[in-house]
Amino acid sequence: MKKKTKQFAEDNRDVAIYARKSRITNKGDSIGVQFKQCAEYAKRELSLDDDYNFINYEDKGLSGYYSDRPDFQRMLHDIEMGKIRAVVCYKLDRIGRKTADLLRLLDFLEKHKVDLLICSNNINTASGVSKIFIQIFAVVAEFERDTLTERIYR
Repeated sequence: MKKKTKQFAEDNRDVAIYARKSRITNKGDSIGVQFKQCAEYAKRELSLDDDYNFINYEDKGLSGYYSDRPDFQRMLHDIEMGKIRAVVCYKLDRIGRKTADLLRLLDFLEKHKVDLLICSNNINTASGVSKIFIQIFAVVAEFERDTLTERIYR
């Protein structure tokens, strides 16, 4: 009698990096730095080859409070089309600053079997524990954005 072994199909979908900088200034981490840090983190976390080619999405000069950013929407479309297996972001507030939007994004990613990796917080949603941290960081990101907005308009 042959012993049956369970074989897992290799996931050939791509890994995406999303970077955003709300203002073009010398403050904060540049888009290039975000891509570099994310690539290094993803290679370690996902055991990718050193020469792995990521799909890069970037929105320059746009707030994370709104989700209608062009490359963000293009990335969501590519996820729906089954092209992406993981999204890597430098910080959670780069992908969004509105708690409700971030929670919807988590549901969307889960529905499409896509992991979210946040390199500055060492978060990978493949681990169930990471989801609660994302929810906490989402609330903090929205609070920070609201505080900044308040200061600007005073």
